[in-house]
Amino acid sequence: EDGDLLCTFPDPESLPRQRQLYIREKARLRSEIMIRKLTGRNWTTKVEDRSKRVYWYNTDTGEALWGKPQVLIDLEAEENARANGWSALPPNILIDIFDYLVPFPERTAAAAGTCRGWRLAANDPSFVLHVWPVELGALIMNESKSRKKQFRTVAEAVESALPGDTIEMGDGNYYVKSGLVVDKPVKLVGDEDNLKVNLEVGGTIEWRARGGYLEGLTLHRPSMVSGKTEQNDMLAVAPNCRLDMFRCVVDNAGGIGNCVLVGEGARCHSEKVRICGASTEKCGLRIESNATVELIDSAVCENEGLSISREMDAKLVLKDCRVEQSTSVRSEEGSLPQPAKIISMAPLIKSH
Repeated sequence: EDGDLLCTFPDPESLPRQRQLYIREKARLRSEIMIRKLTGRNWTTKVEDRSKRVYWYNTDTGEALWGKPQVLIDLEAEENARANGWSALPPNILIDIFDYLVPFPERTAAAAGTCRGWRLAANDPSFVLHVWPVELGALIMNESKSRKKQFRTVAEAVESALPGDTIEMGDGNYYVKSGLVVDKPVKLVGDEDNLKVNLEVGGTIEWRARGGYLEGLTLHRPSMVSGKTEQNDMLAVAPNCRLDMFRCVVDNAGGIGNCVLVGEGARCHSEKVRICGASTEKCGLRIESNATVELIDSAVCENEGLSISREMDAKLVLKDCRVEQSTSVRSEEGSLPQPAKIISMAPLIKSH
């Protein structure tokens, strides 16, 4: 019944009619096969003789599976969504919908205060942007052959990112030759071991966004440069902007400038961060007017100049930090800041 129609020794006058019957019947059979494929009616359960286990068998293709076929799972999910509404939409459908939304604030707002399924879909790994390290041939890679959301350089990823996107970097080295300007709130995420993800920065990483996050990264000057480079701060948070850091190293050794410059009115919260390598007459951490900086379980050390320098109306919070050098913290009017401006500075360890 499911095979092709065969006709032997037909009457020549009936050939056109037989041909039309054949084409029509073949189309009907193909249509029925497609309907069974889409509705899952071609799957049935059978019992394996030896183990007596139940398995699924496809009557059209002869395929056998131990687990339930995906088409039946999808159909059950669709039926559940129709019965229970938006909160029961399948994950793949939610991900396709969220892909049309800007990560921040649209996608974040859609997931906030809703069900667990929406939150998981909004944070699906498929939304993450990836950057290839130099060791995997990033600099010689053909741009036209790169996959979606995969980039050769950090600058290309930042340029293509939308507000709220996450840019992930695996173990290896990444070149930021002439500096980098980040003007949108994004997350740059590396490895749990920050020594495995190295950004070789030739200029300044300037953070001009009113939010953002660095995690698991080591920022340092190119190792191939001999002597001092031109004057550049390693990381500069622009006025009235904000940047949070976790488990990072900011090392300006080999450069001329501050390690971290927090501009006027900016905010910076850092935890488990190491700031080192500031040049003479510069600072490991420079805090300008009305800025607020929080350092928790961090170290500011091995700087040729001051470790920390701040203007009088800036706020500095130090908790469980190690700050080296005899005049490690300086304000405008003395070697140590006014107590009223320091919310917490314990323990504060100075080198002798």
